Amino acid sequence: MNESEKSRDKAQALNIRAAKAIVETVRSTLGPMGMDKMMVDGGGNVIVTNDGATILRELDVAHPGAKMMVEIAKTQEALCYDGTTTTVVLAGQLLSNSEMLFEKGLHPNVICRGYHEASQMAVDYLVREIAMTGGENVLHEVAKTAITGKTVESATDIVSTLCVDAVLAAGDADKVRVISLPGGSIEDSYLFKGAIVSKDFVLDYEVDEETNALLLNTGLEEEKGQDNVQVQLDAASYKEFSQASKKGLLEQAQQIVGKMGGKGILFVRDGVHDHVCAYLKKNNIGVVRRLPESTLRALSNTLGISVSQSVEDLEDSTTIRVSRQKHNDVYYLFIVSEAESDQSTLVLRGATQSTLDEMERGFDDALGVVSLVKDNHSVVAGGGSSFVAMGSYLRNHAATVGGRAQMAIEAFADALEIIPATIAENAGFDPLDTILAIRHEIQNGSLQYGPDVAEGGVKDMGAEGIIEPTELIRQAVLSSTEVTTSILRIDDIVGRRELE
Repeated sequence: MNESEKSRDKAQALNIRAAKAIVETVRSTLGPMGMDKMMVDGGGNVIVTNDGATILRELDVAHPGAKMMVEIAKTQEALCYDGTTTTVVLAGQLLSNSEMLFEKGLHPNVICRGYHEASQMAVDYLVREIAMTGGENVLHEVAKTAITGKTVESATDIVSTLCVDAVLAAGDADKVRVISLPGGSIEDSYLFKGAIVSKDFVLDYEVDEETNALLLNTGLEEEKGQDNVQVQLDAASYKEFSQASKKGLLEQAQQIVGKMGGKGILFVRDGVHDHVCAYLKKNNIGVVRRLPESTLRALSNTLGISVSQSVEDLEDSTTIRVSRQKHNDVYYLFIVSEAESDQSTLVLRGATQSTLDEMERGFDDALGVVSLVKDNHSVVAGGGSSFVAMGSYLRNHAATVGGRAQMAIEAFADALEIIPATIAENAGFDPLDTILAIRHEIQNGSLQYGPDVAEGGVKDMGAEGIIEPTELIRQAVLSSTEVTTSILRIDDIVGRRELE
């Protein structure tokens, strides 16, 4: 073996080892019986979760090969909301199988070509033969599957109903706002048809149940000059200069009073000068300042009015109903309007903030997969059953591909079975027996059998209502294949100069 080959083998071995270390970190969290991870930073802050995306996002990763695994998890999370652990575990097994192919003399390019062909054959078979038409009738099953094994599993029916109602009301998971309120239990969670603002008034303000509202996407404070200019003023001149600035703000405040109709609430993105707040309060107008743009968009959607870019552009105010509530020393404004709106806010209740954070992660996954199925209506049986079915199909058709690439296709087929094997292993059952039992069912024409995590053995996932979006499985296969081939193509690791 020459020096070039030694360098290539060393680089590939280092990258594969780093990637597999990432896999081992999250592998035990896969499936309904997956374990949790406690993540602690230098300051003692703790996160307890079994959400793969959160674990990978919070990991302190330095090796470039390991970072590539983290990147595919981010991609999977962005596109499909769930399935990050599945993607990473599958990629890790593909890399492990490639090491065995190296020992048999296969070149990395041959393996990459075989893996690519295998992934295309697998997803084509997935969409053509395994996928089923879903629709709104399976949305509850999809939500229940997504939350199984998470903190919110203790109230499966309540959570799945909330997720489905929220997505149907908003039309898309990205439009559903989630807010966590400490206190109570998960059973106290509910869907609020409106917007919730986690800010209080600048000055004490008595809220009328029915009032007016305006939205302003700027601030009401003295502007600071960009240039560093020194000006000498005597006392009289300084007073005149200061009053001129405040006069401009006062004129803007007067315009707001004229638009508000006698009383109301002004929601502002940036700061508001205290003098302006005091003047508006005298005119029965409360001020809520420093709001995120996402909150202003939610308010705009709820109230049916646009967010004005300046005081001069303000529309006439609209009527709203406001309820002011205090939770854990924080005030919240619950706002609804008579305008037609698809804005909804999912209110989560829990005993502690750490519990609420984990609940929110579970809801995010469930909302996302429900939205996926609602949009394209295609689903498959869960529990890893589709992976074994794709693997069986690939083995039967590997011989149709000429040359050594068929060895890579067979290795790809073996790697697909790692998903149900890991689910069974995390549940305390023998993974090999589980895979052999699923293969037996496939030979009998049943493609929906997966691990029985309660009693051992296998059972029909479709009949049990364990359903997942087809797009989630498809993207997991494609993403894991892409990162695997990217890592296998690296034949050397070299230093680069620092960016200036």
